[in-house]
Amino acid sequence: MTISHSIQKTFEGAEPDAVLFDLGAWPIVHVRFPELDEEDRVSRILNGLKCLLAQQTPFVAIWTPASHDHDDEPHEDERTSNIWIKQNRDALNTYCKGYLYITQDPELRDLLTKRIGTISGRLFDFPMAVAGSREDADRQANEFLNV
Repeated sequence: MTISHSIQKTFEGAEPDAVLFDLGAWPIVHVRFPELDEEDRVSRILNGLKCLLAQQTPFVAIWTPASHDHDDEPHEDERTSNIWIKQNRDALNTYCKGYLYITQDPELRDLLTKRIGTISGRLFDFPMAVAGSREDADRQANEFLNV
């Protein structure tokens, strides 16, 4: 059974870290993955996602990858993220209508596409894709939201 949620056009309440989360096109959110040397990077991302979910309205997250590879994440950070995802998976699958990753690097594009193939449908119910530009990502995000 699919539950329909109307799209809230304004963001209300606690906002995520503005250095990482751009809410200027809400419910499309541009998110920058923080670099390994950034302070409190994992908690800033997870708290930001919590703020998005608290809106209880559909949204799409467009991610700009960090310069390091996912495999370079410290074990404890990866563990913290995985626990958070497991605890919030139902809410993510309810309100998130898609994840898009922006890159023009062909190698990173291939790597992200393979990773998406591994987790899409197994972990998340929403579509995930790689876009070559912000404009392409915004277009796909609007399609995900059916705007």
